[in-house]
Amino acid sequence: MKKSGLNLVGVKEFNRSLILQNICTGHAMTRHKLARIAQLSTMTVTNLTSELLSMGVITEADSPDNKKGVGRSPKILVLAPQSPVVLGVWLSKDFLYGTVSDLALQTLCEKKVPFQRQETEETILEKLGALTAELAASTSRRILGMGLAAVGVIDMQAGAIRYVTDFFDILSMPLRPYLQERFPFPVFVGNDMQASGLAELYFGHGQLEDDFLYVGVDNGIGSAVIANHQLVNSSGELGHLSIDYNGPKCTCGSRGCLELYASATSILWQINEECCTHFTTFAEAMEFCRVSSRAYSVLYGCSKQLTYALNSFINIIDVSTIILGHAGCHMPEEIMTSMERTLNRISVLKDSRKFRFFRSTFGDRVPLYGAVCLVLERLFSGMLSL
Repeated sequence: MKKSGLNLVGVKEFNRSLILQNICTGHAMTRHKLARIAQLSTMTVTNLTSELLSMGVITEADSPDNKKGVGRSPKILVLAPQSPVVLGVWLSKDFLYGTVSDLALQTLCEKKVPFQRQETEETILEKLGALTAELAASTSRRILGMGLAAVGVIDMQAGAIRYVTDFFDILSMPLRPYLQERFPFPVFVGNDMQASGLAELYFGHGQLEDDFLYVGVDNGIGSAVIANHQLVNSSGELGHLSIDYNGPKCTCGSRGCLELYASATSILWQINEECCTHFTTFAEAMEFCRVSSRAYSVLYGCSKQLTYALNSFINIIDVSTIILGHAGCHMPEEIMTSMERTLNRISVLKDSRKFRFFRSTFGDRVPLYGAVCLVLERLFSGMLSL
């Protein structure tokens, strides 16, 4: 969000949101440090933090670096114990995962609800409503809003899944309309990959990188692009990039889609077939790859297909930092190093930049934290008022 075009009230709201963002995502924030980072005058920062203090959103605390007997140490600003909280729910193809978090992404409680074999739109919505009610009842603090990170192509304005594959024969689903009829707080719906990118942007690698590509390897493969420290609006359906037009038919209708070869589900199946194993989770299969050359060989081949697909994507969007998340964060270090080397060898951009791979800051739970960040994004940009 830019200041241009805002009136005085809008500028004040923007600056206050910027101050709050830095308090929530930073460490040991003094007023002087806030003024320097936000490029605001000390007087402006003092006035804005005074408002946040009077609202009970933040409070003053002693600096952890304070050394007694060496003069007066400036106070740091932190979230108040009774500051508002946010509900976050990750709707995956296998379960619902909910959390209550403060504005600094500190978890207050969590609850996971697995799906059964024969779910329907009605049963999933019922479970979503029950989980939301349980999360809301677990806190006495004011709920600022709820973020819902969901699989599939998301219509953010309607708050609905517009299209999803391999999901209990469900193709679309209204989410926000169902929840908004039952709960008083605002609900924001986003794609789980995009939400994961927001979590990395505010609380993970985005604190050091202005541009990066988040890649989630799970039942499918998705992505989120961060450019100039902002989330780029995109569908994120990287898994439906065709890498072989003569390949097997995908449930999306195309052929040879990437996720048929390199999704966590596909890799798990291939390892079980090749090694006569019966692993049920991707993490277990990745541990096995460390001791089995046959399993490692399967994973290596799949990672090559993913790398070459990423090369095609990166040649268009031009980013050099790639973050692997969702189940993909369990890939062995040697595989990530191999993907990094390959990309630095084959990319047309290799002479102008060095590509680097990292694991998600939040492991395989990044979409859960991303759900919370769907609300925080609006708060930090001034679109959601305290």
